Amino acid sequence: MSRRLSALRVGNFKAFAGTQRIPLKPITLVFGPNSAGKSSFIHSLALAHEAQFGREKRGRSRLDVHHTDIGGSAVDLGGFRQFVHRGQLRNGVEWGAELRLSELGNDASHKQLAQILSTVDTITVNVSLGIELDIMDAPMPNAEPRVEAVEILADDEELLRMSRRRGIEGLGDFLRLDRLEIQHPVFLQVLKAIIEVHTTSTEMKAEDLDGALQAIDELLPELQIKVDRFLPSGVELPKAESSDSPTQPMLFAISKGNRQDDIAQAVRFVLPRTLNDLIKGLSDVLSDELKQLQYLGPLRSFPARHLAFSETEDSNWYAGGGYAWDVVRRNSDVRKAVNNWLGSGKLRTPYELRIKELVNFERVRDIQLEASDSWEYDGSDDENKLPEEAIKDSFQIYSDLLVDNAILDGRIDAVNELVLMDMRTKTSVTHRDVGIGISQVLPVLVMAYASEGKLLAMEQPEIHLHPALQAELGDVFIKSALGERKNTFILETHSEHLILRLMRRMRETYQGKETGLPPITPDDISVLYVEPDGARSIAREMPLNELGELVKSWPGGFFEEGLREQIGDA
Repeated sequence: MSRRLSALRVGNFKAFAGTQRIPLKPITLVFGPNSAGKSSFIHSLALAHEAQFGREKRGRSRLDVHHTDIGGSAVDLGGFRQFVHRGQLRNGVEWGAELRLSELGNDASHKQLAQILSTVDTITVNVSLGIELDIMDAPMPNAEPRVEAVEILADDEELLRMSRRRGIEGLGDFLRLDRLEIQHPVFLQVLKAIIEVHTTSTEMKAEDLDGALQAIDELLPELQIKVDRFLPSGVELPKAESSDSPTQPMLFAISKGNRQDDIAQAVRFVLPRTLNDLIKGLSDVLSDELKQLQYLGPLRSFPARHLAFSETEDSNWYAGGGYAWDVVRRNSDVRKAVNNWLGSGKLRTPYELRIKELVNFERVRDIQLEASDSWEYDGSDDENKLPEEAIKDSFQIYSDLLVDNAILDGRIDAVNELVLMDMRTKTSVTHRDVGIGISQVLPVLVMAYASEGKLLAMEQPEIHLHPALQAELGDVFIKSALGERKNTFILETHSEHLILRLMRRMRETYQGKETGLPPITPDDISVLYVEPDGARSIAREMPLNELGELVKSWPGGFFEEGLREQIGDA
């Protein structure tokens, strides 16, 4: 994943009333008291993901989201009326994302978009969800949630805004452009390109703007923006243009006495296509970012004793981390990485994940019986064995070879079972025979070690872990986010040990110490504190300096419990 997604904006959703901004960096930590609304940011991502990619469920509107595919049973939004802040339907729900345009890179699929926005550093797309209300602010009969408006800002200045229009003569609902800031450098550049590239004129003159503005004023009411799901999917061309209109921009002749009208004609033809490239291009980029989202809830699955025969792909297969056990069972590289973490000298965890091959005993016995009929003792004796032992060992080697060959050619079905080896006693056990901490941390490790270029959202990754292991997770996140895998983490957590490790690594980076980890600086970590503020919650950014120190104190004495326990309340 690139670092294109630089921030989220969430308003009138769950705990948040006013729009809150959460800056996203390679590692983003969200702290706060219980029930303060820490998970609301992650749940807003689940909402957007479900609205864009989810399936229709039980006849509900796509935006009337209850459970989400990505969140399993851990994310139950309860439907639109429930996840709107305090049921205030009049305000609707605001969801937005900021994109860092420098990260579009050389992706050919976004070349046109990069050209249109070449003068911009950051673009923001804000989506407003609402429902049709009567004069008493109650939903109209059979009303369903819908996209009410979309606005696009360039470097925090409005570029354009589109809003809902009721369907006319059976055409259905759609968005229409309310405002297009033609004086914005983006559109001034677009007009310049229209005149200098798509007409016979070699330069844009000052008076050309008047003709272009008049053409745009006449054009905007004709344009319709489709919203098939959550994000706009494109601009429909004006009705006046027939289906056999050329798809490639034409070269419009500019006559000396009719310059403004000729330029207006070029604008009417080219601008809708440019707006389509802009709106659809941004939707495609945002859709790509949402597609990379993976979620791990606070309640991890505790798989059956025999993993090879456990049911898979249930509603919590991903959100509960059940899939992680299958990844470890099948992927030797991930299994090795997890074992290195569990068995490191610092952790001294006595367990190692291994594969145990299970076969059909009945078929093995059949092969062994066949072996007894075909086997002949070659008469060679081991001088250190009695003749009976030598004969027995020789037969065992022969029958084992036949069994191995039968497994390889498919005559015996073999299943790879994942087990834990207790390295102290050399005893094979299952995850059901050890502390629950192993089963709870394994999905966290697998997400970090098996993912690449993903947006990884986790609630309480430290749950059920000893403080020393919580701290060690900090190194796991640093390596996964800032190393070759380039994952982005959003971590809702209560762990002081986790953030202290990250602070320590920042200080060591500043001091030039060798840690074996990628360097980490304030540009790589975002810390937020969510706290109640009356009937709403607000998010405060808690910046860190290069030494890994908080620039300002935790609100309300957060994380001071340990000190109070030592010295008392006096």
